[in-house]
Amino acid sequence: MRMRVRATAAALLMTVAVAGCSENQSSGGSDDGDAATSAAVNFGVGVDPAYSPIYLADQDNLFDQAGLNVTVTQYQEGTGGLDAILAKQGQVTASTESSLLNRATRGDIKGLAVFSQSPSFIKLVARSGITDVAGIKKYGVVPGTVNEYATNKVLDTEGISRDAVEFVNASPAEMPALLQRGDVDGYIMWEPWPSRGVANGGTVLLTSGDIGYVYNLIVGVDGAWYEANQETAKKVVETIAQACEQITADPAKAGTVTETAIKVPAAEAQALLDGVQCQVRDFTDADIERYHEIAQFQQDSKIVDQKADPAAVMVRGVV
Repeated sequence: MRMRVRATAAALLMTVAVAGCSENQSSGGSDDGDAATSAAVNFGVGVDPAYSPIYLADQDNLFDQAGLNVTVTQYQEGTGGLDAILAKQGQVTASTESSLLNRATRGDIKGLAVFSQSPSFIKLVARSGITDVAGIKKYGVVPGTVNEYATNKVLDTEGISRDAVEFVNASPAEMPALLQRGDVDGYIMWEPWPSRGVANGGTVLLTSGDIGYVYNLIVGVDGAWYEANQETAKKVVETIAQACEQITADPAKAGTVTETAIKVPAAEAQALLDGVQCQVRDFTDADIERYHEIAQFQQDSKIVDQKADPAAVMVRGVV
């Protein structure tokens, strides 16, 4: 098992202007034969139970068994792996479709396959005393992530103007404490942060499915690296598929590997993943249509200057 932990990807972004594109392409030229087994892959992930298939593949040496030289690097936010790719310090990552589309407007990032989805893993939690969405006046926001998209989706669904609320920028790990202190009234976030908020006296008001959003977690890659290493990239996706099959057959495995990776108790992690479908699949026409809606929303909300083109960003046929 080769795992590294980084608290933030901010330092990586400082290197974008000087990093050479060749660093992110291939360590061995051809992707055939022995070159595929020796090419080093830095795989960036976040720190929540949804990344359990990557934790499993790392801890149970599934990458090694597939002839892959993969180092899994943890970031405080799922966007950390995307930022590593932009900084030419990583090749593969896992993130929501919203975050991937956001970062794809800044550099050559491609999506290869969906590996996880759920209508209930992302939840809106409000501080003690607030019983409906209208009572939330200060939202905790992690800019550029699915949290920002989902926050605006809540407001749109409830008919609340963005000008009527305040956005407080913070990291996911800070949200439960901010909620308890009253610095924010609520936040819509992926687990375990909603449950941490509930432990601090908060109440879950809705899930993403209630506002018509089923998140997708996607395997993303550096586009130039992918062109030079397609077979390696495909093996990475196949290995995650193998891990998902194991988790589907034995859900307790997800809890065990998550506890090892991020210290969330195994039983809690397994419970948080209830309703999450771990399955590697290709993109569908419906996916692409929904991603277009997300990309348009990001542009309309001025989250990005120009929207990404999901049909160009998502590579179909890898699975």
